[in-house]
Amino acid sequence: MLERKYILVVEDNEINRATLCGLLASQYQILEAENGQEALDILKEKKNDISLILLDITMPVMDGYTFLSIVKKDSDLSTIPVIVTTQSDSDADEVAALTHGAEDFVTKPYKAEILLNRVSSTIRFRETAAMINQFQYDRLTGLYSKTFFCQRTKELLTRYPKQDFDIICSDVENFKLINDVLGNKAGDDLLCEIADCCRVYAGTNGICGRLNSDRFVSLVERGRTYSDEVFLDLSKKISILSNNKSVDIKWGIYAIEERYLPVEQMCDRAMLAVQSIKGKYGCYYAIYNNSLRDRLLRQQAIIDSMEFALKDGQFQVYFQPKYRIRDDQMAGAEALVRWTHPKWGMLSPAEFIPLFEKNGFITKLDQFVWEAVCRTMKVWEKRGYSDFPVSVNVSRADIYSVDIAALLISIVQKYELAPERLHLEITESAYTENSIQLIEVLNCLREFGFIIEMDDFGSGYSSLNMLNQMPIDILKLDMKFIQSETAKPLEHGILQFVIDLARRMHLSVVAEGVETREQLDRLTEVDCDYVQGYYFARPMPSADFEQFLEKEKLRGKLGEITSSNNVNRSGYHKQVLLIADEDEQYIEQVREIFPARFHVIAATDVNAALNLVTEYNDRITLVLLSQSLSKDGAFAVLELIRQDRDLWKIPVIITGPADRDIEKKALEAGAVDYAAKPHWPESLTKRVAHAIRLHTSRMREEILREEAFRDPMTGALNRRGWQAAAGALHKGDAPMAVCFFDLDNLKKINDICGHGEGDRLIIEFSKVIQENIRDTDIVARLGGDEFMVVMKRMQSPEIALKKCQEICNTFREAPIIEKMPATASAGIVMWNTECSLEDIIEQVDTALYHAKTTHDGQCVIL
Repeated sequence: MLERKYILVVEDNEINRATLCGLLASQYQILEAENGQEALDILKEKKNDISLILLDITMPVMDGYTFLSIVKKDSDLSTIPVIVTTQSDSDADEVAALTHGAEDFVTKPYKAEILLNRVSSTIRFRETAAMINQFQYDRLTGLYSKTFFCQRTKELLTRYPKQDFDIICSDVENFKLINDVLGNKAGDDLLCEIADCCRVYAGTNGICGRLNSDRFVSLVERGRTYSDEVFLDLSKKISILSNNKSVDIKWGIYAIEERYLPVEQMCDRAMLAVQSIKGKYGCYYAIYNNSLRDRLLRQQAIIDSMEFALKDGQFQVYFQPKYRIRDDQMAGAEALVRWTHPKWGMLSPAEFIPLFEKNGFITKLDQFVWEAVCRTMKVWEKRGYSDFPVSVNVSRADIYSVDIAALLISIVQKYELAPERLHLEITESAYTENSIQLIEVLNCLREFGFIIEMDDFGSGYSSLNMLNQMPIDILKLDMKFIQSETAKPLEHGILQFVIDLARRMHLSVVAEGVETREQLDRLTEVDCDYVQGYYFARPMPSADFEQFLEKEKLRGKLGEITSSNNVNRSGYHKQVLLIADEDEQYIEQVREIFPARFHVIAATDVNAALNLVTEYNDRITLVLLSQSLSKDGAFAVLELIRQDRDLWKIPVIITGPADRDIEKKALEAGAVDYAAKPHWPESLTKRVAHAIRLHTSRMREEILREEAFRDPMTGALNRRGWQAAAGALHKGDAPMAVCFFDLDNLKKINDICGHGEGDRLIIEFSKVIQENIRDTDIVARLGGDEFMVVMKRMQSPEIALKKCQEICNTFREAPIIEKMPATASAGIVMWNTECSLEDIIEQVDTALYHAKTTHDGQCVIL
């Protein structure tokens, strides 16, 4: 049974109200109010439930006309129909009621049939109008819906056969990013501003609609001037109105010539023009023409052919080798798909891959490639070629539409291959999608042993936050990024920064698209790990690649990849797991758990553990440390790791009995986890994976924070870093010598020798300072040639003065710039934390002023 509709009866006379309720109660649910104010209070609570209001005009507190005026100004309430009830049946009263927004007018005494008829008709009419309005208009922007826009356009084309019209479509670049970064409210506000601008641009003779999401369409009379300037100004106006500086809108125009075409197809043609300039800087509009039409037909022909092409064997897997730079060894290959069409010949992947990603066929094609690669690797393995890894592409559709982990595991198991033989290249743009789901999938794949590569890094979506979050093993630099970066002088590019960042995050780096010796030399100079590109070899079919492997084997470029027992099958160094435990049986159990993933090393006493930590420090991924190695032995090893700047990054899991106090002590001492013995292999596997992920995440955050606090030229702290370090100073560091250093003649050196020599002088001075202070001291470059130094726990003012003088003397005596004296002055103040640091800095500045006014190279302490 359908739920009865609500009617709100607003009537001050109790008898009249009871009469109305009695007439309506059999068909409707009734709400009652004695005056307009009480009715408004009810509407606040029940506005979405009420289908109609019966309203008396003459009431205390708030009369009917006042109530009507308030309701009709409220967009949430104005759609509720109102029937006015009154004693008078004069024309003037009826006109007044209708003028104030009432739908109808009934007089007292009530006639049941007439009242019920009018109520039913009014409700039905308003519901029908609402349905039509919902069909015709977009709820957010108020523009025509896509369907109604197409209907109205068709009517206008028929009504004005001699008038020429254009269809203009628009699309916002990276609209999803705006929603993600600024929120859905900002995205909705932007869409409303675009809609308003479309209305203004279309004018009174044009119409506008919203196709979907961030895509809009307008029909305008032909005769306007189209230019990048016109549409750039329109985009700027939208940016200003929406308070969003990053809005980039592309516009496409279809001049309507074939009026018989469905309007939807006309819009598609205008959107095709938009797509032709997506991602192109400085291009804001495009006009659909025959070349775009031919492209559309070509794309449709490709889509129509794809299923048969896969069954017919037209797709082939090509292989391109990867080389390790340090020893020129072939360390792997990338699998690439090629399509040889019987009519069109060899199709470029750039032509068909984007289409397949859009329509979802890419998942079938990727699975075909994975299967073919694993089958081919097994053949090569039987023929005696080194078991090097092969990278395969994984599209975003694979991540979000199939159980990729189960599928890949089944394929590698079918061909008896280790998961690490298959490297999974995930295009960088996929990392901007559902990051939570992606992280879960990638973590699962890594735990099974697959190697994850971020492909196309530097192609337009890169962000440090994305690198910090995503579980990856290898960073693969985009071809265009390599070509543009290696064309710049080393000091003007960011390639070295990217490599250094990867090093700090324990990522290997592969550079693709290497075509020249100069590019290889630059990559060697910045310490890149692996390269691939036409300079070494083009992609080739599997048969040709097998011949290539034979030649490499004869040249001695194969067979050394797995020669070391701590290098895994991928050609990359295995992660090292150190077990420090007195129980040799337990050590063997752990070895059996992690044979494929880790190179396991072991120690049965504290000294051996310390020696291994020192020897393998740059390759140890995790330490399993027995609490009972010896008396306090575990904590001695842990203390060494935490105090040594080269070792502190190594995560440690303490193992021992299920003891709450020992576990607490281990975690307080810096262990990332505590594993109570005995434990199941599955439990230890998960603990190790979790510990590595947790520690890596913390390390990445620490590295990014450190990068933000460092002066890139000298490596000293910058102003932000100085503020953070100064804020962490405490009484335990006192007494401290706060020193302000300043180069004496930098301007003169810059004028005579150039700013390059001046920068070199600043770098050298920073080195002198850092070489003559302790690791626990603070050194910061505050700008230009000014350095702030805090020497902690300084024994006396005399020692502080002597230390600063040594720094200035060492710098003065260093032959940095020929025939040009390089000196520095310093001001020093002792600080015991009793007064504020701000006051001390003022005193230090005064001391430096006295030093510089004495003569160059002086140190003054106050």
